Amino acid sequence: MNRILPSDIRYGVAPAPDQTDVAEAAKVGKPQPNATQPDTGPPSATRPTAAAPSKTQPGATRPGTESAGTISHSDNAVAIVSDLIARGTMPRIDTTPLLTHKDLPGPLSMARLTHFGTLHSLDQTNAYSAEHADTLYGRAMIALKLIPFGTIACALTAAWVWLGGTFPRTVDVISSSHYRADSHGRKIRVFNRKTAPEHVIQVGNLRITTPMRTACDIALLTPGELNEHDACDVLCALFEEYQVSLAQCMQTLDDNHFWPNTQPARELFTSMKHFF
Repeated sequence: MNRILPSDIRYGVAPAPDQTDVAEAAKVGKPQPNATQPDTGPPSATRPTAAAPSKTQPGATRPGTESAGTISHSDNAVAIVSDLIARGTMPRIDTTPLLTHKDLPGPLSMARLTHFGTLHSLDQTNAYSAEHADTLYGRAMIALKLIPFGTIACALTAAWVWLGGTFPRTVDVISSSHYRADSHGRKIRVFNRKTAPEHVIQVGNLRITTPMRTACDIALLTPGELNEHDACDVLCALFEEYQVSLAQCMQTLDDNHFWPNTQPARELFTSMKHFF
């Protein structure tokens, strides 16, 4: 039998029958899977034709007759993938993280899918999958589609990847370039700050600031740059969810005293000491 690896799985597509089985079936005169049987004409009127007894076990699927969504000889692989999806460590592979109105059948489809909770809109013509937004790796896939190539997700965008919730009004990245065009309905906001290698981690294919560095970047934002987000709420969520050390954040600010707005950020962290 051919081995079916998880990388070979395609939802809704049945694998080709094993060629060894086909050859063996031909030797003993059994019908070959997926083969077209010759037309022998109608059965004799004087000699009724009895149906051949089925050798298919109860609950099994006969080769070549798999319905959409079933995969023969790969139950273990499907179970592994399903378990990964259920535990949130791997997003589904049969949906798209980002959609535009052109990907849907009509202009009202996006509004209806957003109303039903299937999509979360970025604007009137762009949305992302609610299914992806429920997991860390799914949110990383969404952010990867939004940020420019070669940049690092940071600040509010990084906080959204780590925590979820409503997507921020801007796409925040660390880069030395400037971007005028919007990305799927969101303005790209660039921060050109020194970034140590230990401050960046990779989630899937997304390069993103660590929770500790993300907390520092958010503390450095001015009230106008927070875009109606409450810095304390976001910082508390990062501290609790990822065990971020307040002392580490203070040390990072001390090591990068040339960053703009470090003094208000230090005061913000100091005011939170009685919580952590």
